[in-house]
Amino acid sequence: MKPATRAITTLVTLSILLISVHYASVRADDFTNGAEQFIKSLADDATSSLTNETLSEKERQKQFRGLLNSYFDINGIGKWVLGRYWRKTSKNERLEYLVLFENLVVGTYANRFNKYKKEKLTVKGSSRRGKFALVKSQINGGKQKPIRIEWRVTRPNVNYKIFDIVIEGVSMIRTQRSEFSSVIRRNGGKVSDLLAALRKKTTKWNQK
Repeated sequence: MKPATRAITTLVTLSILLISVHYASVRADDFTNGAEQFIKSLADDATSSLTNETLSEKERQKQFRGLLNSYFDINGIGKWVLGRYWRKTSKNERLEYLVLFENLVVGTYANRFNKYKKEKLTVKGSSRRGKFALVKSQINGGKQKPIRIEWRVTRPNVNYKIFDIVIEGVSMIRTQRSEFSSVIRRNGGKVSDLLAALRKKTTKWNQK
């Protein structure tokens, strides 16, 4: 894993693992206020389900996958990350890609949650930008200096979903999109080679 990617991975883990959440006094419309409460619910669920030190690796992955599907627009994110190459894939390739992408996220983040115990996140406010509610927050505590986190939350139907996490100005999904595009370009524009790489990586994790 590249150093920059490793740093993003660590910070994303911190941003999801909200050991204690504090709310600043802000004014918001119903949509953005609902988005703030949605982030609070994620914090509560992540704390209760992922920080138990007695969980096995497989159990923690199962819990994380449940949170991922409940709180994140994982298929929408996966499609966006693939970018223009999505249109070049067959139906079967798309189905496999979305499964592999979810497995990649689970394998990358799930078992990092028992490392962080003292961090807490303060919600600083929220605003609306088109279809997104931008929930601004800051992580404090532990050995890290304060970290600015922006949650980009949408509501594609009746339920809120997180579409992106922006950490100190760096977008999680844009970083992943850049990496996938680089892999595809190095292999002559073939999405099949990206699928092969994802298949190999996630299969290796499953064999541990």
